Amino acid sequence: MMFFSPANADFNDGWVAFTNEDFKTASREWKPLAEKGDAKSQTNLGILYFNGKGVLKDYKKAIFWLKKAAEQGEGEAQFILGKIYTQGDGVVKSFKTAKYWVQLAYENDFEGAEELWNKHKLWKY
Repeated sequence: MMFFSPANADFNDGWVAFTNEDFKTASREWKPLAEKGDAKSQTNLGILYFNGKGVLKDYKKAIFWLKKAAEQGEGEAQFILGKIYTQGDGVVKSFKTAKYWVQLAYENDFEGAEELWNKHKLWKY
């Protein structure tokens, strides 16, 4: 038998909503958790803001939430930030900043980090 903490239940409710493309509900479920410091909720909320799914597209809020998660060691957020900085989406393009985040994502064994590192030759920065 599995027991879920209330926070876990909210996260899972958000995930179910997300997979059903009910992004408004997903954002409603994840926002309070993100505000309490849940890194995975912060990452997912950042993704929603970045893509304008269920919330108004807002790069500033996306970066805010992704950085909060990335600073807690959330590999996916680190990877996404690295990608954002290589492309300059809503931020000033910076391979130096991208290198920082991608390196952390790689150290967290995040799939795709090494490929992104090599693609943009981030070791040069």
